Amino acid sequence: MKKLLAMILVCMMLVTLSVTAFADAPAVANGELLDIAQVMVKAAMNKAEEINVPMVITVMDMDGNIVLFHRMEGSLLASMEISQNKAYTAVALKMPSETVKDLAVEGAELQSIAVQHAGRIVEFGGGFPIVNPDGVQIGGIGVSGGSVAEDTSVAKAGLAAYEAGEDPELTASGGELLDKAMLMVQAAQEKAVEINVPMVISVCDMGGNLVLLHRMENSLLASLEISPNKAFTAVSLKMPSADVKDLAIEGAELQGIAVQHAGRIVEFGGGIPIYNEDGVQIGGIGVSGGSVAEDTSVAEAGLAALG
Repeated sequence: MKKLLAMILVCMMLVTLSVTAFADAPAVANGELLDIAQVMVKAAMNKAEEINVPMVITVMDMDGNIVLFHRMEGSLLASMEISQNKAYTAVALKMPSETVKDLAVEGAELQSIAVQHAGRIVEFGGGFPIVNPDGVQIGGIGVSGGSVAEDTSVAKAGLAAYEAGEDPELTASGGELLDKAMLMVQAAQEKAVEINVPMVISVCDMGGNLVLLHRMENSLLASLEISPNKAFTAVSLKMPSADVKDLAIEGAELQGIAVQHAGRIVEFGGGIPIYNEDGVQIGGIGVSGGSVAEDTSVAEAGLAALG
C-alpha cells in the first residue's frame, strides 16, 4: 500500500512538473537565425535582380540543416543542390567555399575532400560562414545560379545587409510562385505563432521541385523532410495529402503508393495544392511540425493569404 501511494505521489509530481514546464514554455517565434536569414535573402534577391541572374539562396544552421531556401524563377535546376552544398561547406568546414579550392589540390592538406560527405563539399565560391557580432559562427549562406563571381556578389550582398544591421525592402520578384509562396509563408507563420507550434513550411512547383522552405526555430527535425514531401504529394498526385489515406489502404486504388518516389508520398494531412486565379494548379504547400489538424490549419492559413 505504501509503495502504491508513493508511486501515485511521484506520478502526480511528474504531471505537475510537465504542466508547469508547458505553461512556462516560450512563445513560438522565428528564431534568431531565421530572422537573420530573411534579411540576407531579401538583400541577396535584390542583388540577383540587379545583375539579372536568377539565383537559388540557402541558409543553413551549424548542424547543416536548412533554415531558409528560396529558388528564384528561371534559376538553374542544378543550383538547388549546389546552393545547399555551398552553405553546407561553409558550416562543415567553417570557411568560405572558395577557400577550399587551394586546400583540395593534389598534395594539399584537404586533397580529395570534395568526395567526402556524399559529395556535398564544394570547392568554388558562393558559400560563406555567417558570423554574429560576437565573432561566433551561427550558420552558412550558399548561392548558386550564375558565374562564381556573380554567386559570390549575391551572397556577399546578403551578408553585408546583416552585418550593417539593415532590414532591406524586397524589391525583386522571384517569379509568380515564389512571390506567392512568400505571402503564404508569412500568413502560415502567423498562424503557427497563434497556435504556438513551430512549423516547417514548404512550397513545391509542378515539377515537384522545392521553391521555398522556411523552418521555424524548435520545429521537429523530421519535419524538414515531411514538409516538402507533403508539398510534393500535393503536386505529384494533384490532391491534398489528406485524401491519399483512404485511397492507399489495402485493396484500394492506390494501395502501396506511399513507397513510390523514394517514399516521398505522404498519406496524411498538411499538403495542399496551390491554384492560380484561373483555377490552374501551379504548385503545392506542405506544412509539418504539429498534429495533422495543426499542420492543416497552418497550410490553410497560408493558402487563404492568396485570396
